[in-house]
Amino acid sequence: MESTNEKNKKQKILIVVLLIAVVLMGVGLFYALHTDSLETSKTAVIVQTNEKLNNMNDGQLRIRINSAVQIYEETMQDLAFANLNKDRQLQCKIRVGDTYVYDSGLVKSGDIVQADIVDTSTLKKGKNQATAEIYNYTMDNELIGQNNTIIDLYLND
Repeated sequence: MESTNEKNKKQKILIVVLLIAVVLMGVGLFYALHTDSLETSKTAVIVQTNEKLNNMNDGQLRIRINSAVQIYEETMQDLAFANLNKDRQLQCKIRVGDTYVYDSGLVKSGDIVQADIVDTSTLKKGKNQATAEIYNYTMDNELIGQNNTIIDLYLND
């Protein structure tokens, strides 16, 4: 039989391990809640456009996004979301029904998100109609406005 000291020692070790696990989960939760949601997607394939950028003095917003996007292996191959505006940052969120499946984070002037990872867990194979919500920000990350457009996501997995 184990002595009382050995049992106490095992209980103390178990308590310390559980406390460490709780602290690590707390740190992870804190990090998840306090990360900047406007940060550019870390998985995006970003290229530079050589097109002339639109001057925003007249209030017009100029963007480009593919209206039919192919998805292979959880990656939108040909999104081609382009920010063609001077001194503006854009963000693209894609929603299927009530579920967001993509968030580009902020895209700088002259940048194109050519391809990126998308959440395919709620998509059905084949055509999925989606809403691309385009948010317009100043260079100081202040929201100016939003435009929506309908696109089709084609899940080919």
